[in-house]
Amino acid sequence: MPTRKLSALIIDNAGLTALTRATQCIAALQRLYAVCAPPDMVRASRVVNNRDGMLVIAADNGAIAAKLRQQAPRLLKNMQKQGGEVTGIRVQVQVERSTPAPRIRTKKIPLTIDSINNIERLSKQVTDPDLGSALARFAARRRSDR
Repeated sequence: MPTRKLSALIIDNAGLTALTRATQCIAALQRLYAVCAPPDMVRASRVVNNRDGMLVIAADNGAIAAKLRQQAPRLLKNMQKQGGEVTGIRVQVQVERSTPAPRIRTKKIPLTIDSINNIERLSKQVTDPDLGSALARFAARRRSDR
């Protein structure tokens, strides 16, 4: 069996050609979305479909989805100004399955004796009794950590 280039195989197969066109369209809309949307929203969402001008955006969680729904009219105008053929935006929640980032443990830096003494002094000078007791407990914990 003779070898063929992958591009020739895709061109010969009508189903793959349509899929390639759809993928290229979504990739172009994702690039446009990345330009028009706030960076923090782009990191937590992605373009998943475009059906007759209705852009479907999947958000990683409900909070991002709610924020995107609030910003949808402005986002739509921005995308249309940039030349995107978008007539509406629909937002859905679709959690992206990825491994969670490892938690980074921060090392506690011990307070100096002078700092602990200053906090104890401040706890006695504060007029709010709850704040004073909280400062005293904080100083006592820091003193015992040493």
